[in-house]
Amino acid sequence: MKLTDKFEFIKNKPARNRIVMPPMDTLMANDGFANEFHIQHYGARSYGGTGTIIIESTAVQENGRIREKDLGLWKDAHIEPFKHVVKAIKLGGALAGVQLNHAGAKAELKINTVGATNFYDYIDQTNFSLLTVEQLADIKTSFIKAAKRAQEAGFDFVELHAAHGYLLSEILSKKINEVTNDQDILKRAKIIIEIVDAINQDIKIPVAIRFSISDHSNDGMKVEDFVPLLKALENKVVYFHISSGEVISRVDIPKVIQEAGTKLFRIPLALKVKQAVATPVIAVGNFDSRKDVDSAISLGIDAVAIGREHLFNPNIVVNTLLTTEEVDEKLYHWNNNIWFNYKGYKTLKDHLDS
Repeated sequence: MKLTDKFEFIKNKPARNRIVMPPMDTLMANDGFANEFHIQHYGARSYGGTGTIIIESTAVQENGRIREKDLGLWKDAHIEPFKHVVKAIKLGGALAGVQLNHAGAKAELKINTVGATNFYDYIDQTNFSLLTVEQLADIKTSFIKAAKRAQEAGFDFVELHAAHGYLLSEILSKKINEVTNDQDILKRAKIIIEIVDAINQDIKIPVAIRFSISDHSNDGMKVEDFVPLLKALENKVVYFHISSGEVISRVDIPKVIQEAGTKLFRIPLALKVKQAVATPVIAVGNFDSRKDVDSAISLGIDAVAIGREHLFNPNIVVNTLLTTEEVDEKLYHWNNNIWFNYKGYKTLKDHLDS
């Protein structure tokens, strides 16, 4: 495998390369609505060569936002503005996905919020209460309805956010789940499996999931704990997006890097997932160069998500990761104007720099 391979995690709809823009909150929405900022923000990264774009955490309920300015798909009125964002992404040549989320106990809102744990004492939980069985069922329905709205907006796929201590991640945790706590991860994950099944059966939009696959703590979750769930979802999701941490504690990244001996400390975690299931795996965390990307792909990682570097360099794929020879003019383009020809520009730049 190599970076420029078309990444076909969705059958008959390949991404043009193995580079993914992961969800990164911008806090630029009002009442959940996408706007002109999101059109230019995601459109720019698509025209910059990214293969797959996953729009930031998008709440399935109003009180499921992480913060007030998060995007949302909790009502039908959100669909139309998202259509314009999706159109910009697809015109640039990338696949468009959206991450569906409920913030749970990590919601930082002034309205009443609910979650599966009282664990997060560093968050103001004045208006917080533990979920009831009825509320949990309502949240499940909200995820399914949000997936339907995403489909109507034109997205190619949806990603469930089950990482970083938000609701689906809280529920998975054997340490902090106070609502559906059970030693069997499949019983704790019942709502997740049911959401995936319902989206597959009723909505028929490809669905993926992001996990914090390790808590980086002796008393937290490890990859091995997830294996039964990975196998249960193996033929139901189109990829596993492998992150880690931020569930039972804030991760001391420098310490984790020192212990792992590499800034790309999530590659070994992603490879353990690869060993357990045949489902494509996306690895994320500190990737910012061609060397980083190639090191992951050479080991069998299916795709690499580049986060912060994408924010600071919208054209990272065509400017930094691809060589001149790899810039296919049919796949990487702005328009037919010769002055916007990436390959011509890179060829001229190579000549001037030589």
